[in-house]
Amino acid sequence: MQQIYDQIISLVKNNISNIEDNYVQFSDSNYKSFNFDKNNFQEIKNSESKNKIAFIDGGSAEIIKSPNFSLNLIRVYYTIYKENKRITTKKHDFYVFVNAKEKDNEIFYDCKFIGGNENFIPDKEDLFLSSLDETIKQGITRASISNVANVIRRFSEIKTASMVARLLEKEDIVVLDGSLQCTFTNEKKYFEELYKKAEEKNVIICGLSKTTTLMTDRGNSIANALNKFNINGKWIYYPVAEIKSNNHKAEMAFVKLHESSKYTFRFEIYKEQKQHINEVINLISNSCKDAVFVGYPYGLIEADRQARISNREKDMLITLFSTKFGKDWEKIKESLSNIDAHEILDSMG
Repeated sequence: MQQIYDQIISLVKNNISNIEDNYVQFSDSNYKSFNFDKNNFQEIKNSESKNKIAFIDGGSAEIIKSPNFSLNLIRVYYTIYKENKRITTKKHDFYVFVNAKEKDNEIFYDCKFIGGNENFIPDKEDLFLSSLDETIKQGITRASISNVANVIRRFSEIKTASMVARLLEKEDIVVLDGSLQCTFTNEKKYFEELYKKAEEKNVIICGLSKTTTLMTDRGNSIANALNKFNINGKWIYYPVAEIKSNNHKAEMAFVKLHESSKYTFRFEIYKEQKQHINEVINLISNSCKDAVFVGYPYGLIEADRQARISNREKDMLITLFSTKFGKDWEKIKESLSNIDAHEILDSMG
C-alpha cells in the first residue's frame, strides 16, 4: 500500500514543481498571449486618492420549480466607499417568473418580473432565450429553465453598475464581481450601455474575479505559474494578453492585493481606461486589509454577504408561499420537481 501512496505523492509533486509555464492559454484567436516575464510585475503602492469606489454583486434563489416554470428571487446590492468609509448602500429585490413557451416548434424561456425598480431590472425582450442557446445549455443537452436566473442576475448587476455610475464623479471607480467578458446572449448590450455611461461621467469600470478557469499552456493554474517568480509584497502582473474580442473590451491583469495574502485574483479594467490600471489597483488595495479575508476588497465581501440569499431565507420564502397558496399548495406540489433523487440521497447521507 505504501508503494501506491509513494507513486501518488511523486505524481503530484512532479506536476507541481516540474512544469515550465510560458503563457496564459486561450482557445479564442481574439486573444494573443504574452510570454511570462518577471519584468511584468509591478509593485502596488499605497494610494492617497480620495476617489470613491462602488462595489456591486448579485444573488438569486429558486423558490419554486417545475419542468416548465421557475420562480426566482433576484437580489442586487451595491455599496460605495470613500477613504475606506462606507457612504452609501442599496439593496434591491425582485421576483422573476420564467416559463417555457413554444415558438417555431422549439422551446423558449420567457420572463415576467414582479416588483422591483426598472433601474435594476433588465429588459424582458433580452431574456426570451432558446432552451438550446449555447450560452446557457449544459453540454449538448437543453438548458434547464433554472439557468435563466443566472443570466438575469448578471444583467441586473451590469445595469446596476450603469445606474451607480450616474451617482459617481470623475475618476471614481466601479468594481463588478467577476470579469468584463460577455458570456451570455445579449450581455454585450448591457456592457455597451455601462461603458457609454462611464465615458460620459469619466468613471472607471473594472472587475475582480474570485476564481478563474484560465490555465497556462502547460495546464497549470495562473497563480502557481506567477508564484514561481517569488515576488515579495503586493503586486500587479500585466500585460497578460492582447484582447481583440468585441465581447471582451478589457485589459487583463493578475493581482496580489496584500503582502500577507495567499491569493492571486484576475483583474480587468475597461480597455479604453487601461492607462488608469495602476492607480486603480493602488486604491483598491487600500481596502484589502480586513482580517475576514486579507487581500480581498472589503467592499466586495460586504456586497457578497448582502446580495447572497441564504438557504434559511429561501426556506422561509417557500414556507410563506405555501401558506399563501393555502389548500392549493398540495396540488401544486404534485407538479413540482424541487426535490429530485440527488436531494433525497443527500438527505439520507
